[in-house]
Amino acid sequence: MQSKFITALLAASALVAPAYAQDKQDDIVVTATRVETPVRDLPADVTVIDAEDALSHGQTTLSQALEDTPGLGVVQSGGPGQQTSVFASGTNSYHTLVLFDGINVNDLTSPNSAFDGGQDQINSISRIEVVEGPMSAVFGSDAVGGVINQIARHGGAGPLNARLAFAAGSFETLNATAGIDGTLGNFRYAITGEAFTTDGFDLVPARMVTHTGEKDGAESSAVTAVFDLQVVPTFSLDLLARHRRSRADIDVFDFEFAFPFRETRAESDDAEIGQNDVTIARLGATWDLSEALSLRATIGGVDQDRAVNRFGALTDGFSGERRFADLTLNWQAGDLGSLSDVAIVAGITGEREKADIAQGFGFPPPFSFTSADQEQAGAFVTAQGRTGALSLAGAVRIDNFEGFGTQTTWRVGASFDVTEQARIYGAYGTSFRAPSIYERFSSAGVPDLDPEKGESWEIGAEAEFTAFGQDRGFELIALYRHTELEDMIDFFGFTYANIDEAEIGSAELGAAVRPTSWLTLHGGYTYTDAQDTGADTELLRRPQDVWMASASIEQGGFTGRLSWRSVGDRQDFLYGDDSFGAAAPPYTGTIAQYDVVRASLAYEFSPNVQAYVAADNALDETYEAASGIASAPRAVTVGLRLRACSN
Repeated sequence: MQSKFITALLAASALVAPAYAQDKQDDIVVTATRVETPVRDLPADVTVIDAEDALSHGQTTLSQALEDTPGLGVVQSGGPGQQTSVFASGTNSYHTLVLFDGINVNDLTSPNSAFDGGQDQINSISRIEVVEGPMSAVFGSDAVGGVINQIARHGGAGPLNARLAFAAGSFETLNATAGIDGTLGNFRYAITGEAFTTDGFDLVPARMVTHTGEKDGAESSAVTAVFDLQVVPTFSLDLLARHRRSRADIDVFDFEFAFPFRETRAESDDAEIGQNDVTIARLGATWDLSEALSLRATIGGVDQDRAVNRFGALTDGFSGERRFADLTLNWQAGDLGSLSDVAIVAGITGEREKADIAQGFGFPPPFSFTSADQEQAGAFVTAQGRTGALSLAGAVRIDNFEGFGTQTTWRVGASFDVTEQARIYGAYGTSFRAPSIYERFSSAGVPDLDPEKGESWEIGAEAEFTAFGQDRGFELIALYRHTELEDMIDFFGFTYANIDEAEIGSAELGAAVRPTSWLTLHGGYTYTDAQDTGADTELLRRPQDVWMASASIEQGGFTGRLSWRSVGDRQDFLYGDDSFGAAAPPYTGTIAQYDVVRASLAYEFSPNVQAYVAADNALDETYEAASGIASAPRAVTVGLRLRACSN
């Protein structure tokens, strides 16, 4: 693996990170340590995605906003509204913890608690913080490959600010958003409603004999509300509530009884995910005990309901609920001995999960029922500080799970400013993923499964230079991360077992060049060597090579972006042109590399009116991000965004 990495490093030495690199040094994030910290001080691989910038480029969905993030593999099984998996740092999709304003929204009713990023839009959030690498020491289970935190929009200045947005595009796609926010004395509010619908396209690839052209549509709507009340100068309350509803037509993989152990990919006119709903609620209270010390308590829950319909009847139903409470003590001081800007966060958490799952495996009535719950409690401490040019950060966490005991994880790292324009950083951490309810209590489940465990180290460098008359005319980044996983859960016969191990090496290289004040050029390369060491095979859907490049303009009222992403060959389950899956083990093979070009142009007629046009897959390439599922053809969207702000 080392020789491959060196080859990749030499091949890409002139390139480094895409669009997120601009202004990265100035970003303040909370996800990495649970306290507001400049990215420059963090020994971590952090990407910040500004929601307003993404929306200006016509990127309205979460999957679109994430797709150009270095180190993230976003695999959408079809177009908008269809299932989307996110692979962070080369780990599995269920090794990525996804948060909505710090609340765990991974799907506890899915077999491995993976998050589905295909249904959510980004109109109700202000930014997305992506921290790659092991983060279990800060957030507990599932944060093996990284954390994605969607930061909710809060009330802005003035008593009333209004937002409206409309968009229409290919495949009879319509998108609408309405929102209001503001500040009334000690009370802040933000309320956003969003809706999306599309007729879609045929998810069965045209190369397959079962392709008929039957369209597979999707729709989604959500309402998000955030309220903040400063009761007295030292005490405040906050409330977050969100409800999302969605549905999608699907073309399912049917089991073919005439050919044992084979599946076929075919049209399913009557198949749909008829319900895919998520409800989030959280009540929080914050006490400022002194200028340096604050105490925060929250209580809340997440409800998830999903139903699969076929033959005009319910065949599979999934219902889950997660209830949580936590208490956090935050201490920040300007100086402590030789350290400055010291912050220590300590907290305790409690959580209860419950799931009811009825499965018919494509046929009514359901043949299998799973109903179970599990509890966990945790305690954590994070600490960070700076001494001269050196920033230090660390975290340790203890989690106790009902059924399999205590897990301890930790993370340490340091960032050193070589000059005012360059730094190097490194970190080491451990992580774990608790077995899901399905893995423990379904008909194939084993209640006493062990958690999956991981350990990772990484080293990175960032530098910026004055060039072309610009203070930051040239930027470079480089990163290497090594991860080892053990006790991974997979099928052993007809039950789950801790039987797999994996080793993952990944490198990121990138550059940003600003030859003029209105033009920014980015290039990036990500190399991943993800091996299942137990089976001596490559991990599925992890391409070894991903190249990215983009050009962004900002001149007067115009903003535009042209981007290219090349995703290399990768392993996946194979489905032939006859629509059948591979006939013999291992049922996997190589699926082809693909290139995707995206273009967008926006014009701001005034501070309150912006129009844009965007083209996804602008060159109309035919490809399959996931084998056996057609990816979206060229799609053009035209939109209008309106804002009205009070004084």
